[in-house]
This record gives sequence, C-alpha cells and structure tokens, in this order.
Amino acid sequence: MDVQCGVCQFKARVTAYMDEEQVQTSIESGCPQVMAFAERVRSLGRFEALKMPFAENKVFLAGGETLRHSTCPVPTAVCKCAEAAAGFALQRNVRLEFVRT
Repeated sequence: MDVQCGVCQFKARVTAYMDEEQVQTSIESGCPQVMAFAERVRSLGRFEALKMPFAENKVFLAGGETLRHSTCPVPTAVCKCAEAAAGFALQRNVRLEFVRT
C-alpha cells in the first residue's frame, strides 16, 4: 500500500504477508520516525492489528511511542495491510481527502 503522508511530503510503502500465525510487515519511507515505528510492528499476531479499543492496539501504541504526529496515516495503513494479509478483509483502497468549500 502506498501512503502519501500529507504536509510533511514523506511517502511510505507498507506491505504485509502471513507467515504461520504471524503477520510480517515491511515499511519503506524516508521519514526517520516512520522507520522507527516500522521496527516495532515488523511482526504482529493475526489479531493484533485489529484489536480494539485503539488504546490497546499494538500498532497504534507503537505509533504513539515513535511518531511525532498523531494524524500520521501510516499506522492505519499497517492495520489495513495486516487485516488483508490475515484474510479478514479484501484489498480495497482507502482515501482521505479534504473537501474544499
């Protein structure tokens, strides 16, 4: 999944695949905070990226510990990729876009 992060102009590429009962993730980005985040979410249990509430989700907890901006879209991209890799969702695009009025 390719991610355009916003005003910071960093990009990220998130990939995920199943290996036994673990979801293995990989993130490529020029952002040092995203790369620190990537190290913490490299391997996830099948259900970890889906855990609710957000305050107990390993992906969002790792984002809170490594990313400077709470609105960084990369943690959500990791959850979407992990969900699809685990077979719980189809690979469908997600889009956030400001509507100018």
